[in-house]
Amino acid sequence: MLTPPLTQQRRIVAKVEQRMALVDGLETQLAASRTTATNLLSALVAELKAA
Repeated sequence: MLTPPLTQQRRIVAKVEQRMALVDGLETQLAASRTTATNLLSALVAELKAA
């Protein structure tokens, strides 16, 4: 099996690292969205109980 030239390997690694950083950012946004949804649901339930 032939391995790609070192320059190509470095480009591939850089692209993978770039995409992993994107995934990390998306995971952070998703966690924040889940927290917001939970807080909104709690506020809604509290409003409904108070009514």
